[in-house]
Amino acid sequence: MPPRPDERGPGHPRSAPLNRRVSPTAAFALCATTVAVTDLATKQIAAARLGLHGATRLPALVPGVRLALVLNNQSAFGISLGRYTWHINLALTLVALVLTIMLCRALATLDSWSPVMLGLIAGAATGNLASLITSPHGVLDFIAVTTGPSHELVFNLADVAACCGLVLLLRTAWTVVREISINGPGTVIG
Repeated sequence: MPPRPDERGPGHPRSAPLNRRVSPTAAFALCATTVAVTDLATKQIAAARLGLHGATRLPALVPGVRLALVLNNQSAFGISLGRYTWHINLALTLVALVLTIMLCRALATLDSWSPVMLGLIAGAATGNLASLITSPHGVLDFIAVTTGPSHELVFNLADVAACCGLVLLLRTAWTVVREISINGPGTVIG
């Protein structure tokens, strides 16, 4: 008769716990991929439904929120960085992607949410980077929120994910500062 699962030795593969923690790299990759794919898919759906050529505006989904197609060829929030805006956006996005990948494992030792935070930021950067590279007209934004009597803020799901990632970044930054104040900089850097 084979031994029961609880009688197997520690070296046996079945003796490992069923609830294994997901590695920080896997959590980061899963989150980033999910955000990027969802962002790109929703942009395609919005382009198909709203039409790429024209300022199509649909009735409000809820008070103050509507779908409105806007092609943003500037930086975030429509800010222009001059004639090199596209190049600067590309360079900064690539730097952000490299930094998130490099920092993932180290930050996960201090904050278990950091792979998700970095995944949100990297996925948002990837989604908007893909749009920036493939669209000659700019990044497609389609969620319009009324912010004043005659003003709307228009964004996409990558922007939402990036904002969520930045909120989590504050949490991670607080954790890093706390760790440094308690144990010194060598515990974080080394």
